[in-house]
Amino acid sequence: MRASFLSFLLLFFCSSLFSAKAASVYIGALVNTESRVGREQKVAIEIAGRRYNSSSSSSLLLRVSEFSSSADPLEIYTKAQDLMKWGAEAIIGAGAWPEVAILARLGSTARIPVISLATTPTPSPPMPFLVRMSYPNSGEARCLSDVVRSYKWRRVIVLYEDDIYGGSISGLLPTLSDALRAGGSRIDHHVVFPPWHTVSSSDDDAADTVRQKLKHVPPQLSKVFIVLGSSPELAVHLFKEAKLLGMMTKGHVWIVTDDITSLLDSSDLSPSFVSSYMQGAIGIGSYVNTTTSFFRDFSWEFQQRFDQEEGTKGRRQPGMHAVRAYDAVHALADAAAGRAENRSSIALLEGVLLGNFSGLSGSISFTREGGLPEAGRGTSAFRVLNVVGRSYREVGFWSEGYGFFEEEKGVDVLGPVFWPGGTANTPGGWGMLRIGVPNHTTFNQFVKVEYDDSSGKVKAVTGFCIDVFREILKHLSYELYYEFIPFVGSYDDLVNRVASQEIDAAVGDITILAKREMDVSFTEPILSSGLSMMVPLRPNHTPWMLIKPFTRDVWFLVLATLSYTAGVLWYLERDSNPEFHGTWCVQLGAALWLIFSTIFFAHGRIHNYYTKTVMVVWLLVVFILTSSFTANLSSILVTEKLGAVPPGGRVGYDGDAFVLKYLKDALGYKESNIERIRSPEAYSEAFKSNNISAAYLETPYIRVFLSRYKDFTVSGETHRLGGFGFVFPKDSPLAADFSQAILQLAENGAAVSFEVLRHSFKKVWTATAKLNGKRESPKSSEQQDSGMNSP
Repeated sequence: MRASFLSFLLLFFCSSLFSAKAASVYIGALVNTESRVGREQKVAIEIAGRRYNSSSSSSLLLRVSEFSSSADPLEIYTKAQDLMKWGAEAIIGAGAWPEVAILARLGSTARIPVISLATTPTPSPPMPFLVRMSYPNSGEARCLSDVVRSYKWRRVIVLYEDDIYGGSISGLLPTLSDALRAGGSRIDHHVVFPPWHTVSSSDDDAADTVRQKLKHVPPQLSKVFIVLGSSPELAVHLFKEAKLLGMMTKGHVWIVTDDITSLLDSSDLSPSFVSSYMQGAIGIGSYVNTTTSFFRDFSWEFQQRFDQEEGTKGRRQPGMHAVRAYDAVHALADAAAGRAENRSSIALLEGVLLGNFSGLSGSISFTREGGLPEAGRGTSAFRVLNVVGRSYREVGFWSEGYGFFEEEKGVDVLGPVFWPGGTANTPGGWGMLRIGVPNHTTFNQFVKVEYDDSSGKVKAVTGFCIDVFREILKHLSYELYYEFIPFVGSYDDLVNRVASQEIDAAVGDITILAKREMDVSFTEPILSSGLSMMVPLRPNHTPWMLIKPFTRDVWFLVLATLSYTAGVLWYLERDSNPEFHGTWCVQLGAALWLIFSTIFFAHGRIHNYYTKTVMVVWLLVVFILTSSFTANLSSILVTEKLGAVPPGGRVGYDGDAFVLKYLKDALGYKESNIERIRSPEAYSEAFKSNNISAAYLETPYIRVFLSRYKDFTVSGETHRLGGFGFVFPKDSPLAADFSQAILQLAENGAAVSFEVLRHSFKKVWTATAKLNGKRESPKSSEQQDSGMNSP
């Protein structure tokens, strides 16, 4: 009896042991514990396993295999096989995509599920036994693109570490490029850092490696930097060197992804480092709902365990990498518990794919292809952070299909941002622009460079073109930082400096020409322009002006007619008219008086009938003569004669090369008959000394000249030109933005050429009416100078 009872107990114990074995699940995990992300994932996986075992009747047997960043594919493969020999029914791959790809191929061969925690590249190859616990990185690319688009940056520079991140970056780069292009932007340049474990461990050598990479970024490119992937060690050196090289000043923009954003909550980036080197950076990080009790409980336990293992304090909360690692264990454990008596790996895979639960990272459900849903509103979400002080603050959220959110409301742009350099104004992302201006111009009302007499340094740059430039800056959606560089040389040389990118732009009275536009981009014209001939006026005011209405022959004919009519009147009136009695002198005087008085219609009495007939004819002649005289004299008084340009005469021009070429090639002047004039005063002196008989100037210059000198006017045809515009490098987005601002000002009824002119350049336009044949009273030189030279 006793033997039977012992046999029964032994059988019961074996059956219980077998049942426990049947209900358990073996899970292996490969984690890169050399990285902080990997160490977080390891702690999260262990917490998930212990929680499951404490709350479930079945058991979860967990084994974590560690590897380093320098591990080669063979080492990864060997460690995975060791896990399968141990009995792993599923493997969690917590490395980056290259390591996970090795595990996925091994899983397909061994027919066991592999749960990937790596960011999935887009596109990714189909693998039947691979389950992806992360959304494709296309969502991250679209979030980055929307950040760039919201601030209207047109060019960006991408930086990343060519390490284990290379697998995901290679897929993210094309996706980001396409997303940027769809928003009207593009990638200008790539900065690829070597794998950090291959860089010398010496701080000086590591810093020099980063410094040389940053120095080789072409200075004329955009100053919007996007860091796609970086290890903590590279991030530290990257921002230190960027600060030392002046790349964290006003006008610069830095955007970092989850690789660096997740470090802001850790000891890898200390608060003192953040406050010293990362101020103003924007970060995007995967969104996790931290308000649930489920998350708060996990976060508290995670902090305790992680700080205990790392020897740190004050970590705020686990990142997305740790949360997804926890959910991966949850998904496998639920699938194992629900597979009933079928303990095959295929049943376990089916259980995972059919799972649908609310995890720490949100709602978890998989497609039949083994991934989280790629499309659909809300499938992926990111926080947008701004580094301020010793930490950061959230400026908005981004969700797939919804765009940006702020305080649970949809917004078109993000909240206020504190930018590098300590400014709240949105930078243009071009750094400090070097803008060339003509050092000397014939008409300094357009551009005038003033120097300090004691130091010789530039004191001020003023003039109409400078006022227009500053007015346009007020209407841009971002802020540009610039400095004016006076340029000594021709306008063609100044344009060529922009084309060769020695300077970033040129502002001044620069004429838009087809030849110049082949190498640079011009804005819309700020002033219309044409080439016109200016000649002096010769007034007709002389002491003998009253005889000018009639020619000599006409005056002779008038006198002859007067004498003849006087003779006829004397002959007809000498007998009947008492006034014609007397001496010959009295009779001649009476005849002349009668003739002259008829001019004013106040003649005396006529006695002879035939005399009245003669007087009718004479009165008609008098009417015609007085009307013609009055009209001719009025015309002479109100008009002045243009100075004639004799054949082969000399003409002046302001020295611009294209004007000289036009005079020779288009108008046929010989170069010996063309003289360069360097100032408005020199034009007046050249005309007075008869050194030139005409001058060819662009119409804006003529307006300035005529506002100060009244004895000149425009004659002949105006040869149309492209107008004055600002110069930018070829295909520069700044040229398009400036042109749009100019057009907006014009469409709003405050055109640049009139609104700014009204305040700072008013006197230049007072002579515009002269071009239409009207005259205006000239102002004093002092009044004109005070108006035209005001800044």
